[in-house]
Amino acid sequence: MASKSYKAGFKKYYGNRLDNISNETTEGEIKRIYDDWAGEYEESLVVAAGAIYYKPFTESFDEIVKQVIKDKPKDKMKIIDVAAGTGLIGVELQKLGYTNLHALDISQEMLKEAEKKDVYKKFVCAALNDQRIPEIETGEYDALVCGGTMLTGHIRSSALVEMIRIVKVGGLICFNIRDGQLVDYQGTISELETSGKWEIVSKTVIPFFESDGMPKETMVFIYKVLDVIT
Repeated sequence: MASKSYKAGFKKYYGNRLDNISNETTEGEIKRIYDDWAGEYEESLVVAAGAIYYKPFTESFDEIVKQVIKDKPKDKMKIIDVAAGTGLIGVELQKLGYTNLHALDISQEMLKEAEKKDVYKKFVCAALNDQRIPEIETGEYDALVCGGTMLTGHIRSSALVEMIRIVKVGGLICFNIRDGQLVDYQGTISELETSGKWEIVSKTVIPFFESDGMPKETMVFIYKVLDVIT
């Protein structure tokens, strides 16, 4: 899951939950890990590991929305939070005035925790991969956000095509990747740029974790969808 320099940190704060995750880890295994972790997830991530990226992540997104999507009020924008987990990003989006939020996650137990926050209007329990998600129409959303989950064994680069499919032309896709993980995604990101499916709007470095042994920064990428993927 992590580059070598962070393995000790992840083990310290998350225990052995993520020890054996690799690109060969199945979606069923990921689902079981997060179903079991759901009730203690925020204690591990925020309190112990010191995750602080939720607020700057959503602020970066909000800044670009103001520049790119000027004809639609925030509360009318339909946004999907993929790999939403327990809903920490949804809470920050709501604070900024985004209230038409949907959540997608592979773990039903994580979504149950997110539901307690009362920020999402709809919940979709599904994996995000290279397969079409039947519950989501092509171009259904004005924007997609994905925080903290673009990493080994979780969301693979092939899922970027499905992310584009569910966002309308002119809409935004916002996600973060830290340095050591970017190599797994760069090829697909560039191919989609070259083929005219999306274009980069913003790339910003934000704080990630505060605790010792954890990555201190992560990069937030925001892309504008240029073409329909069916």
